[in-house]
Amino acid sequence: MPSHGGESRLFEDEGLFASAPFDVTELSFSDNLSCSAGVIFEAERLAAKAYGAERTLFFASGATDAVRTALLCVRDQKIAYLGDMHKSFHAAKRLFGLKVTEISSAEQIDGSFGAVCVTSPDYYGRVKDLAPIVKACRTAGCKLIVDEAHGAHFAFSPLLPESAVKKADFVIHGAHKTLPVYTGGAMLHVKEEFYLKAREARAEVIGSSPSYLVMASLDYARGLMEKEGKALYAALKKEIDEVKSRHPAVKTLASDDFSRVVIVKEGGGLALQSAMEKEGVFVEAADADRVVLICTPFNAKHLEQAFRIADGFDGKNQKFADISDIIGKVSAYDVGVYPPGVPVVRAGEIFSKEKTAVLQANLDRLFGTVDGKIITK
Repeated sequence: MPSHGGESRLFEDEGLFASAPFDVTELSFSDNLSCSAGVIFEAERLAAKAYGAERTLFFASGATDAVRTALLCVRDQKIAYLGDMHKSFHAAKRLFGLKVTEISSAEQIDGSFGAVCVTSPDYYGRVKDLAPIVKACRTAGCKLIVDEAHGAHFAFSPLLPESAVKKADFVIHGAHKTLPVYTGGAMLHVKEEFYLKAREARAEVIGSSPSYLVMASLDYARGLMEKEGKALYAALKKEIDEVKSRHPAVKTLASDDFSRVVIVKEGGGLALQSAMEKEGVFVEAADADRVVLICTPFNAKHLEQAFRIADGFDGKNQKFADISDIIGKVSAYDVGVYPPGVPVVRAGEIFSKEKTAVLQANLDRLFGTVDGKIITK
């Protein structure tokens, strides 16, 4: 097991899996993610060193499992969250029966909380000012969990924002989002005092058949970025700046992360996304007014084409069926737009006119629906 043995004709005929020999299971030489002590443990140690973390844990099924692991480490305490959180946070709240409170500012952090959770950067590359949050957490004696899923690349270039790894007690990285990592590759960086608890929690959360291809790609990306990341991102910034200069009419959203390019096209974001796809350019996400591009050293060749399509584009968004009948009703589930995966309306919350309008504009990419329908209580 795996039964293909790395020798299936699929690998020969399609040429898709040159790395098939790395798709192994827990053998004498390949270690075990649930209790890493060999090659996985060593790869985690090297990742921790690269990020300046005290300890690092690998995940092969996405940052969702890393979020769950961090929350399990503080499950017996009252948890506060500040700002938007990914749907995995809200799902974990229900799954584990967590005591969760939403707060609106660092001033509300006090000793009644065992942990505070924030997301930084957001989907548009905007980074939170963590200084007052860190200070408030230290004063109150509570732990800080930062969902930095979209900032796994920060550590490898001085041109990028500073990572939260050295400031927070737990930092989540969805490495596959911005690094050359197979889908599902993620990491959780933790302080030494939480390491054993986090290992135990990870063993409870992850599946028993993690992908060695994904884990190997995490190690590969770390090695590549340590060696070439600074030069790669310097070249990427130069390319992005040059493309922007050639298309001054294309408006972009201000961002702390230069590699997160968000094209602003008021009233035409979704239509622009469709136009790009027709020409073979597939973007990360779009909404009514914006198109999100996650630029990396490996896909920058498509940036010029994306800007060319956007330059002078005046299309409008498509119209969707009316869902105004849900206004004033209570949602049965977390409902939101994916990506980014942040609930617009949470389970048990009333659909307001404003939030329903957001859902209305994105009916083709909602999560939390059943058979395409929004369910109310």
